[in-house]
Amino acid sequence: MSIRFSAIALFLLAATAASAGDVAEMRPIGFSPDGRFFAFEQFGEQDGSGFPYAEIQVIDTQTDTYVSGTPVSVLIRREEASVGEARRESLAQAKKILEARKIGDDPGYLVALSPIGELAEKRDELRYQAFPSFYVSEGIHRLFLEEFDAEGLELCRSMDVKVRGFALKIAEDASPDDRREVYRDTSVPKSRNCPSAYAIGGMVTPSYGSSAPHMAMIQIATLGFEGNNLRWLAVPVKP
Repeated sequence: MSIRFSAIALFLLAATAASAGDVAEMRPIGFSPDGRFFAFEQFGEQDGSGFPYAEIQVIDTQTDTYVSGTPVSVLIRREEASVGEARRESLAQAKKILEARKIGDDPGYLVALSPIGELAEKRDELRYQAFPSFYVSEGIHRLFLEEFDAEGLELCRSMDVKVRGFALKIAEDASPDDRREVYRDTSVPKSRNCPSAYAIGGMVTPSYGSSAPHMAMIQIATLGFEGNNLRWLAVPVKP
């Protein structure tokens, strides 16, 4: 049976095969006890230099903005340095921010994960259950991603990158056509560095009884030194 790859899967797999660009790994850190804050880390080896990097993003889930002082980004410019060293350094730098908000006291659940290495047929849809269970029960949702052309920076135009924005819609599993928009780009921030494609990479949900939103983990194809890199962002979603 043939597999129909999505545009982002073909795009990034081709870049990887050519040893161009790099793909960041992602790990959730968790929520604060009141659900107000969420953090995750992404890390890897920088394309071109091979230097290890690590970044911690801390999001205010009510305003969908970064907490002051974040993201915390580390790049170790030594050939012998490891990704583990970069991760330890970023966590050390973010320690006060995370501890002040008790982020990680609720580690949450990584209820769905579809990284680029998973050869899924669809990258713009995700069906997930809010709480991990051996039994499929209540709290089943479907998330949908839409891409559209967006205004980019002069750098993006000079590099001939067709900049894209995205929107998210959610629906109950029983009525997938009854979709409600929960997020839409009104502009593309400079921090995305000329994004050209997106995919739903996973979903992190808070512990049972928490008022925190679900966190949609979105993968981005973004302009890198030797090609297109893959990075992550987190979007609060109220089901």
